[in-house]
Amino acid sequence: ARLALQQQVESVGRNLDKVKEAERDSAERLVCMQKLTHKLDSAIAPLLKAAKRLREEQCRTRSEVLEVARGFGGEIQRAVDGTGKMLEHDRALQVKYKQAMEDRKKLHNQVLDLKGNIRVFVRVRPINAKEAPTEQEGEPTMTFRDNTNLGVFDGQHGRRKWFEFDQVFDPSTTQEQVFEEAKPLATSVLDGYNVCIFAYGQTGSGKTHTMAGTAADPGMNTRVLRELFQIREERVGEYAINISLAITEIYNETVRDLLNPSSKKLDVKQNTDGSCGVPGLLEENVKCVDDVMNCIARASKNRSVACTDMNEQSSRSHSIVTVRTQCTLKGSNTYIGKIHLIDLAGSENTNKSGVTGQGMKEAQNINKSLSALGDVIQSLVAKTPHTPYRNSKLTMMLKDSLGGDSKTLMIVCTSPAQFNACESISSLNFAARARNVELGKAKRNVAG
Repeated sequence: ARLALQQQVESVGRNLDKVKEAERDSAERLVCMQKLTHKLDSAIAPLLKAAKRLREEQCRTRSEVLEVARGFGGEIQRAVDGTGKMLEHDRALQVKYKQAMEDRKKLHNQVLDLKGNIRVFVRVRPINAKEAPTEQEGEPTMTFRDNTNLGVFDGQHGRRKWFEFDQVFDPSTTQEQVFEEAKPLATSVLDGYNVCIFAYGQTGSGKTHTMAGTAADPGMNTRVLRELFQIREERVGEYAINISLAITEIYNETVRDLLNPSSKKLDVKQNTDGSCGVPGLLEENVKCVDDVMNCIARASKNRSVACTDMNEQSSRSHSIVTVRTQCTLKGSNTYIGKIHLIDLAGSENTNKSGVTGQGMKEAQNINKSLSALGDVIQSLVAKTPHTPYRNSKLTMMLKDSLGGDSKTLMIVCTSPAQFNACESISSLNFAARARNVELGKAKRNVAG
């Protein structure tokens, strides 16, 4: 028993030694862990401080951003409000400017009505395929300052000449836009006025396009007549309106009836009332636009044209569409009006057009009649006692338009090419002189 007890004591001693050794190992590991913890705390402490500073910086930055955003939002709103006000102001200015221009135009037209001046429009056509390759770079031939002023650069003399007219149309202008400017004048024929609208310019400058146009894009002639029928429809309950149409040409100083071609000689005669007419000329009553289109188609087939170096279809005559209206206010007066729509043959530089033989004779007669028109204009500007209307069939036809109680509009057609700058300046100089003609206030023709 004693031996077993001694063995147990020895076993307990050995276990105790093991426990003491384990405690020593644990104490050593604890010391090591404490050292590592101290080192880790020493390393983490700056990071904790940095993290704290970072959080503080973030909070401060966020506050500043929010403050700036609040202020910036206000600035943006003020900028938006200011921009809106500027746009409103700009729109108001545009409206005022447009109104001022309309008022200016009305006053200008009133002055022209009182003085009876010939109104002058200028239309510059687009450059064509033949002209474009020879057009020089740099200074443009035509410059548009606004809708009443244009300048023509003369490359030969190195200078630009400026002109002012009642209306200037650049190459982008449509047929409709040209007509809209002329419409008030044209439709006054229904109020008993005599009106004359004629296109003037060198050959190939776009006169026939402006006055006649095409079926797809009609010119002044068709648009005026369409407008007259439109007005007739609008006034159907108050007015009885009759419209008749005659179409003539002056070819080599001979008057031709394009609606009724014949060998019968026609001439321009002065009537007892001072007006001019062509006895024996066919005047057709037209009831609708289709009647008008049929008449214009018949006349176009009979008009004298030819191909020249300046124009594939050069008009070799002056074409005159004459519309007479009789407008009766039911139970009251009848107003008798007349409008001439004239496509003048182009002034022609025979060296450029390359015509010979019959074409040369046509060109000479065209230039002679246009020269006679220039003499009449010059005489009217100078207010000489005698005006040479009888020097040409054309000026005789225009006598009651240029020298009577008529409202007259001249549309000068020009080329935009430097190749034609000399002719363009010549046409515009003529137009500037014509603009100074004072016809006197137009009178209404009342027949009881």
